[in-house]
Amino acid sequence: MYTKTTAMANSSLFEQLSTIQDVKKKPRNRMMTIQKNYSDTFFQFKKPVTLTANNGIALLVVTADPHDPSSYEEYILQGSITLESNVYFNTLTVTDQCSIFLEPQLSDEPILISVAQQFKVKNNQPLIQIESIFSIVYQVKTAPFALTHQNRDYCELIIVDQGEINHQINGNELILGQHECILLFPGEDYSQTVHKEGVTTYLTIMFKAKGLEDEMSQKIYHLTSKHSSLVDRMMKLSTNPTSYYTSDEIFLSFKNLLMSLIQGQADTIEEPTTSMRENYENELFQAIADYLHQNVEEQNQVNDLVDHFALSRSTLQMLFKKYANTSPKAYINQLRLQRSKVLIRESKMSLSEIASELGYGSIQYFSRAFSREFGMSPSSYAKSIIK
Repeated sequence: MYTKTTAMANSSLFEQLSTIQDVKKKPRNRMMTIQKNYSDTFFQFKKPVTLTANNGIALLVVTADPHDPSSYEEYILQGSITLESNVYFNTLTVTDQCSIFLEPQLSDEPILISVAQQFKVKNNQPLIQIESIFSIVYQVKTAPFALTHQNRDYCELIIVDQGEINHQINGNELILGQHECILLFPGEDYSQTVHKEGVTTYLTIMFKAKGLEDEMSQKIYHLTSKHSSLVDRMMKLSTNPTSYYTSDEIFLSFKNLLMSLIQGQADTIEEPTTSMRENYENELFQAIADYLHQNVEEQNQVNDLVDHFALSRSTLQMLFKKYANTSPKAYINQLRLQRSKVLIRESKMSLSEIASELGYGSIQYFSRAFSREFGMSPSSYAKSIIK
């Protein structure tokens, strides 16, 4: 990126003219059309010379020493400037072509100085181009979990929010912990496994991009809270678009995240951001609820959930209050009673066997709980089905 000549308050090499000059009144024989964006030549006039922008965008390269590239100053030419005596300069085109007015003083002819190293307009095109973002998925897994990915023609960025997940990539093992991420390239077959007890939650972003360097692959990055906030914003926008330009904002946030990883600006953070925490809690509660529905006969105590999901009782209380508006114990009891009706209808088990199967200490305790919930005893319910 370049500075404009009009943005310069002062310079030792040129002076910005304060009066706006009408290019329509400029002598046409002083107009120069520039078609090259490179050169190895500088001009020098013995007296001050005026340059005025006309059409297109011209890059002014000025220096006091043409043989020292570190002394070169580069500006987008705007309006009119007067170069000091004996300043070395040239103009290149930034656009396809441009034109300027070059007005030396009478009889002042330029001296041409060739330099060994060519100077040119910098290519400001982005190196990294995000072509597509296919999916932004937040996942909750409990051990044991294993999955193999093959024949992928896209990239994946995997960010661990809670827990730990193992990756086997081309024979290399990488273990991601909390707030760590890994970038996987197309053609890299890999497997994911969760061995550690408790809950592992992670975000997967599937995308296609150009310009990513191979050395970024199979490398663990540690995220900071500002990087997590970019992820937070992408997740919110992907599930709740806010405007016509939502996709643009997602792409920009994702590119900023990748650039931070490339430039080594990541480090450890302490807490996930709000959106990731909300996703974590919601998905975790769903995982707990699914687990209970599938295993309520064997796992029907609060301690069973504490042990299986490696959570504290206070965390369980918070989750069930927030997402079910009840306590874990009440939720489990209600689920057990609902299951008991199914067993009464569909099994040949006695009421005592059903009470024992669902973890009730006695048939009397089961009968009281059933009656409170449904307004009739288990035996009355069984008789109503027969009728």
